[in-house]
Amino acid sequence: MMYCSRFLASLLLALVSLGAQAKTQDLGLIGANGKEFGNTFYTAGDFTDYYTFSIADAGAVSGSIVDTSYILFFTKDVALKSLTLLEKNTLKSLAVDNTANSFSFSGLTSGAYTLAVNGTTSGSLAYVGAYKGNIKAVAAAVAAPAPEVSDLVMTAMGLGGVAWMVRRRRAAK
Repeated sequence: MMYCSRFLASLLLALVSLGAQAKTQDLGLIGANGKEFGNTFYTAGDFTDYYTFSIADAGAVSGSIVDTSYILFFTKDVALKSLTLLEKNTLKSLAVDNTANSFSFSGLTSGAYTLAVNGTTSGSLAYVGAYKGNIKAVAAAVAAPAPEVSDLVMTAMGLGGVAWMVRRRRAAK
């Protein structure tokens, strides 16, 4: 009996130590299909999770985050405060999004970034809460190139040549 209570106490201590700690995960290269991320908490409190990623082309990243901690009829237990986009190497803040359940950061160049997810958990059960999200990259639209002057000159010369041939044939008749 004493062994069982010690085991349960150590198990509970291990579960408590897993809670509200910052998570860091490398998502790798983000493309149009996106990548999933998330965290599960076993204690209540504030958290900031860091997800590093890179994009190959200039453009934007967008995605969504949902609270997955509904248990039967209990309410959600994860409240997101903000999502912050940081430069990966300097951790300089580039943009902050306070929109619930979705985010979008535009005007990005190709390179490495870090997404900081900041929130709080408030559950009172052994399993406090969890969230999951998806992030995808959207390449910037490239404008169609304008014709060069030499292209316009060649077109005008071609049309002039056709007009000269038509006029010459009419004069020959």
